[in-house]
Amino acid sequence: MRKLLVCTAIGTLLASHASAAAPLAKEPGWSTTLNLNVGFASSESQFNTDSDNAITDDLNNSGKKQDSFLGYPLLRVEYTTENLKNQWFLGNSPENVGRGQLQYELGYTRAMGERSQLTAAYFPRLKLFSETWQDPFVVGEKRHKTDESVQGLRVEWKAIAESPFSAEYVFAQRKIDDEHSGESRAGINTALLRREADIHRLDLGVSFPLSQRLFMSPSFVYTRVNADGDAMSNDDYMLRINTVYRQQQHLLNLNLEWGQRKFDEANPVFNRTQKDDHYSLFALYVYQEPFGWSNSMFNVTAGFSRNNANITFYDSSGTFAALGMGYRF
Repeated sequence: MRKLLVCTAIGTLLASHASAAAPLAKEPGWSTTLNLNVGFASSESQFNTDSDNAITDDLNNSGKKQDSFLGYPLLRVEYTTENLKNQWFLGNSPENVGRGQLQYELGYTRAMGERSQLTAAYFPRLKLFSETWQDPFVVGEKRHKTDESVQGLRVEWKAIAESPFSAEYVFAQRKIDDEHSGESRAGINTALLRREADIHRLDLGVSFPLSQRLFMSPSFVYTRVNADGDAMSNDDYMLRINTVYRQQQHLLNLNLEWGQRKFDEANPVFNRTQKDDHYSLFALYVYQEPFGWSNSMFNVTAGFSRNNANITFYDSSGTFAALGMGYRF
């Protein structure tokens, strides 16, 4: 459950950077953005590791519904050179803000022109943000938790050669501390269920204005998961549409995603090859400098996600809403 709560909070950070065409910074030197958020989240998934979901009576359900309060501080620190063309940063990148993604990074961005920017970043393995079950398929008794973590590299070229096109490539490695998937099930090949993986993602997009205040950025995202277990390896094809509206102190960001995921081989627990349809909607509203407070922001975030699988065990859904206040200094 911790993973869901933190991921849904991330979109509230750095809202002032949400425009793809924004310069690296308004002025050189150090800058820090701190954002504090509180809210509520609800989810239903067999992979929620809350204690209430530790026991499942059978494998033909999607887990118990879990409701939780959300509270989390978020931070970004950056340094921009005198010519405003080079920036080093630590924290969440603006590329991920409008998608509602949690990804702390250490990276560098180079301004290649008025709009074009090239970014290279490393995101470290942070175990405290994600847990899963050692063996998700245990029935009738308590499942045990283990840490799940991801680390990798991201390279993005935004507004390639001052064009409206952008490209991003991500390579990541997923690690699970104690992987025992399927060991509670007799007579199956548990090697097919191993979840540790190398992950490749390619994001190709285009940005264009619909008016002076409204911008749209559709993109196609392909993800390949090469897991240690062939039943966990998959291809994911997704369409993303991101829309940003700005007017004076107001910013509204909407992010819609829809995709299909196809797995390589049959899952030996269910004797079926998994196929998923997944979709999500993320919304972020920001009001800059409320009450005339310089360098501050008030934000509201909300979202919904759903995964529909041909195996009920892998169905999941989640909703959240949060309020936050941020300050840039």
